[in-house]
Amino acid sequence: MLGLRGEAIVVAYRFKCSKCDEWHEGLPDMGFDRPSIAGEILDEDAAGRLFLNSDFCVVDDTHFFIRCILNVPIKTTGEYFGWGVWSTLSEENFMRYQEHYTEDMSGWAPMFGYLSNRLPEYPDTLNLKLSVQTRAKGDRPMVTLEPTDHPLAVDQREGMSLEKALKIADPFLH
Repeated sequence: MLGLRGEAIVVAYRFKCSKCDEWHEGLPDMGFDRPSIAGEILDEDAAGRLFLNSDFCVVDDTHFFIRCILNVPIKTTGEYFGWGVWSTLSEENFMRYQEHYTEDMSGWAPMFGYLSNRLPEYPDTLNLKLSVQTRAKGDRPMVTLEPTDHPLAVDQREGMSLEKALKIADPFLH
């Protein structure tokens, strides 16, 4: 899958890796380096159509995205499986967010967006409705999915098992 990478966080949990057969500490987080639509643009077309850095993406001067965090609680652990995802924003909200990017935005009202990545092990997650909550200076915004019956929204509300978190991360370890 384009742009998917694993990152470890240090916590007290251990798991046996199916790739190297070693025990690892920490629960994995996963992140996307771009929204799905940006991955569909061929390299030779990117210069005229795509602006992308680690926090902002604009496609064709009409689609605006910011990088966010979608946390899913892991039952019985007190920890979260973190997804580094991209959300759409309206042009107005994107410009305002970009203008205040280096400031504390923790007091802002939530902004509407759509999830802009397809997460593995779930039915299609592209364009799930969500709210984007900005945070303190230097912290990526958090997203909360609308309360639907989509399995990802259910997991975000009710939590996922540790086994499910490890199953999702397993193909991307090492």
